[in-house]
Amino acid sequence: MIFKQKRDSSRLLVAVSIGALALSSVPAFAQDKAPADETEYQNDDIVVIGVTKQNANIQDTPIAITAFSGENLTEQGIDKVEDIATFTPGFNIRGAGNNPTAFSLAMRGQVQNDNIATLEPSVGTYLDEMYIARAYGLNVELVDVESVQVLKGPQGTLFGRNTSAGAVLIQTANPRYDQISGRVSATYGRFDERTGQAVLNLGLSDSLAIRGALYYQKRDGYKTDINTGAKYEGRETWNGRVKLGWKPTDTLEIILSGEWYDTYIDGPVRQNLFFNAPAAFGPAKPVVDGIAAAERAAFGGNPNLAALTPPSAVVGADPRGPFNKTQTQTYLAKFILDTSFGQVRWINGYRGVQSENIIDLDGSSFADHFTEGTQDLKQYSTELQVTGTAFADRFNFAGGLTYFRETGFDQSRSNLFNGKFAAGPTVPPEFVGLTNWSNFSGTLDNDSFGIYGQGNYELTDAFRITAGLRYSIDDRRVITQTGDVVDNSDVFARCTPATVALPCLRSRQKTFTNLSYTIGLDYDLTEDILVYAKHSKGYRSGAMQLRTVTLEDSIPSDPEIVYEQEVGIKTSFLDRRGTFNIAGYHNKVKGAQRSPVLAPNGISQTVIENADTETWGVEADASIEVVDGFTLFASGALTDPKYTRYEGKALDGVPPNQTIVTVDKSDYLLADIVKKQFSVGANYRQDFGGVGLDANIVYAWQGKMPQIDIPVNMFTSTGPGGLGLTPAQAEQLAAVAQSGSLGILNARVALSFGPEKNFELALWGKNLTNDQEQQYTLLLSNIYVGTSYNEPRSYGVTGTFKF
Repeated sequence: MIFKQKRDSSRLLVAVSIGALALSSVPAFAQDKAPADETEYQNDDIVVIGVTKQNANIQDTPIAITAFSGENLTEQGIDKVEDIATFTPGFNIRGAGNNPTAFSLAMRGQVQNDNIATLEPSVGTYLDEMYIARAYGLNVELVDVESVQVLKGPQGTLFGRNTSAGAVLIQTANPRYDQISGRVSATYGRFDERTGQAVLNLGLSDSLAIRGALYYQKRDGYKTDINTGAKYEGRETWNGRVKLGWKPTDTLEIILSGEWYDTYIDGPVRQNLFFNAPAAFGPAKPVVDGIAAAERAAFGGNPNLAALTPPSAVVGADPRGPFNKTQTQTYLAKFILDTSFGQVRWINGYRGVQSENIIDLDGSSFADHFTEGTQDLKQYSTELQVTGTAFADRFNFAGGLTYFRETGFDQSRSNLFNGKFAAGPTVPPEFVGLTNWSNFSGTLDNDSFGIYGQGNYELTDAFRITAGLRYSIDDRRVITQTGDVVDNSDVFARCTPATVALPCLRSRQKTFTNLSYTIGLDYDLTEDILVYAKHSKGYRSGAMQLRTVTLEDSIPSDPEIVYEQEVGIKTSFLDRRGTFNIAGYHNKVKGAQRSPVLAPNGISQTVIENADTETWGVEADASIEVVDGFTLFASGALTDPKYTRYEGKALDGVPPNQTIVTVDKSDYLLADIVKKQFSVGANYRQDFGGVGLDANIVYAWQGKMPQIDIPVNMFTSTGPGGLGLTPAQAEQLAAVAQSGSLGILNARVALSFGPEKNFELALWGKNLTNDQEQQYTLLLSNIYVGTSYNEPRSYGVTGTFKF
């Protein structure tokens, strides 16, 4: 068996290597080192973060990186953070089920499959060098962004905890000194989309500059309620940023910034794919199942139709119905000191998140499952960082100290068949007059400390070694309040577990420590061919339980520890007109964190548990400038994950006597992970004298993705963990257990004109194939399946003036 697994993985690596050579992939966006004052308007070249947090050429950096300049983002239609993954091999982002402004990020077989404030990500996100702890509010528009870099594999030594799978680095444009410039743009698109954006840079002197950016978008809804005709998924967004740059001396620069984000969404709304009312409904069960079945038939496979429960049907529900309102405030203060050996950087940040929402999770008009969320979270961070060179520039190093603090509140409330029934011969007594909501809330108080150092030494002019260490301490505290509240108020009717006294408070504290490391070698076979190999250990902090209903289940989950090996080759050819990069990797994860949703006796809860996984994979990208101004590019990735050990929680028995038991889940599927991806595209840029042309087309494809992790053979099982469905029901569920392959085609054609070609008119289209597949699918026990879909085709025109 072991030999067969290794043989299959070898075939996988060879197959992708051949495929990538045929495709010739994503552009190597960095060539020579970019000038310090370069902006995203000048060209595609960007500088990437090297192995010692210093500027580096992407082709000389011995790790797998996908990078985009600000101009690349515009050309490829990458407007939001979630779009980055669509065009990054081996990376997947999907919207969270409980909050559309939050994301679940998956990379190299690792995933954060739930968004709650006590569960950490495995892919870390950094905005202007500040770690973003929570995904709430992360669906921000990429406004005035200079570059985006996706670093793959464990980044624990340089970037710390919760980067066990990789890191996404978003760098917004800094103020430019001695330069007055900017741009104003307006967009009109499908669904009556109206977008305005303005950027102004005021270089007041060679030592003082201010840069501001403002973004506004309003768009109508595109989903229609089949029962009422109401439209949903409209949104209104404000996003603003101000940056101040000051150089009090020739060696010291201070950058202060503030960013504000505010969005309101009429939704999200979900669509029902499966409904199986509990057997306790008795004679009412066919009626309830029939309502959902009739609505599924009315959907007719159209993902932009929906059926919603009116909030008036659920006692305590917000009268606005499905909505999401999220606000964030981000403040940064950087102090950058140039020294004789390099730089000393002191990076200080604050981010606050306030979010509230309500979702009809089951996606039918029958009053089944409403859930509300409220988050009020604050984070503070500081990092003292030293980078530089020594020993005649043969040794590059980075070292630092970090401190992170998080406080706040995360609450989830839901009802399941509450407040919907009057007494009668077909309604069992346990479903009559129930108006309570289950409440899961937690008050957080976390502290994290880190110390790290990493160096790269040139043993010869062609041969280098990289080594790094980081020690992390995570002190995590949570006070939870779990129980039923009367009519969605703050009055508790009972606690869960029942042995806890009112007001249902439980506290937990746990300290996690870890030593992460990396060791790597790289060698220049020629001036244009780099080969490398590295071994890394990554760390994702242990998680505190927030939504459990028993004392035993409130035990914190273990940290997630990743050991990964990566080998790669980076090549340039045709006088650097072409590049080809490929990396293969293997990792083992001990304590992979999973958070299944269970509903024992109708009480929905989440238990964070641990498993072990193993993943083989390969990623490739290449580009070639065929003739001046015409570039072809493509990328591809294969990911082959599996569980090697998974003892998790499942339900046993039937209501009202269900219990949570431990079962072997090692044959479960790894949901939310895409195994196959590729993208291919072309860019044509030409100056015709008085008119400039910039045309870009890119197609990104991903294969089928498991949405439900339970194996098909468990659908009809009546044993522990089984769903107990009839064969007909099992067949219906199997048909929606995974999303279909998704192909996204984006295109943009822009003409620039004017004395300095500072006027631009662009026609653009996104998802021109109008392919919509399941994005987030929730199976609640054996009761229902509700899902959301990616957005449909959109197109529009944008006019821009630059000065």
